[in-house]
Amino acid sequence: MGKKIREFMTHRDPDEHIWVERDEAAVIGTARMGQRMVPKIRPFDLLRSAPCSGNRVQVTVWEGDTLRIAVESLFDREEQLTRASDHDLIYFQFCGRSTVESECGVVELEIGEAVLIPAAISHRSAGKEDCLRVRVATRELVNLGVDPEKPLAETKFTVRPSEPFTPQGNGRQELQNGHALEHITFWNPQSDVWIERDPAALIGAVTEGCRPVKKIRAFDYFTGMTGKGGAKAPVLYTGKEFRVDVYNLEEEQRGFHRGCDEDEIWFQFRGRSLNHTEWGAMELEAGQTAMIPRGIAHRITGSPGFLRLVFYSRALVQPKAFNNVSERETRFEVR
Repeated sequence: MGKKIREFMTHRDPDEHIWVERDEAAVIGTARMGQRMVPKIRPFDLLRSAPCSGNRVQVTVWEGDTLRIAVESLFDREEQLTRASDHDLIYFQFCGRSTVESECGVVELEIGEAVLIPAAISHRSAGKEDCLRVRVATRELVNLGVDPEKPLAETKFTVRPSEPFTPQGNGRQELQNGHALEHITFWNPQSDVWIERDPAALIGAVTEGCRPVKKIRAFDYFTGMTGKGGAKAPVLYTGKEFRVDVYNLEEEQRGFHRGCDEDEIWFQFRGRSLNHTEWGAMELEAGQTAMIPRGIAHRITGSPGFLRLVFYSRALVQPKAFNNVSERETRFEVR
């Protein structure tokens, strides 16, 4: 008999955990066929070869019918405003800093912080100091799962890339009269339109009726170590079809997890992880991302300092970009 392990199978609705006992050798690397494997991507290296638009470089990494996850580099103020009419946007600051000016006011994002820009709110950002962000577009409108006013810690981070990200913009930020174009976007881009606006008249113009635009420190809501059966993973943003959790597991997870009705997109923020799955073993380092398709059992072993964002989607998600073998491999030192 081989080593016995536990596996728990979950559903989003109803919220249930079904536990079974298996042989470890009957789980790890036992997948033989299937159309959805476990890709591993260095998303920020994709930016180095992507075209620049204004003062931003952006690459979509994961995409589904209701979810798009991209990474972006900002190195000055965006020359256009964005109004995502029928979908929410979440920005997570991985490196550097950014300032988000919106109709709900101004938010300064530091490393490890996130902000939700609700649908229909016009905004633009300015990046500083090797500004690298994860940009999440969700067709489902979501709500905060934690209280921005009640974090349980006050963590500060530094992130240093092994090579700087220094794209060059075109320097055009506003029209000659001080106005700027506002890109009104839709999930189906056939309806997109560009309108001339006065940015100064837009910032802070919302008076009532909007979901709050407040930043959260993503990793300041832990009540203990996740993945061991005690403390639950904090839910940063939540809807019926999509949510964002965070994890701080620094040991071997208590069992293999098989999500039966959700895809999982992992973004490794700090530390390393060894991830055993039915497609084999995979290591993730800071700044890297991977996907676990629904139905695939997996177990995480986190290093000291492990921190991870996990995006859960009930709709199917597929990779949209892969690293070329010739691309540079940027390493990130996260403290």
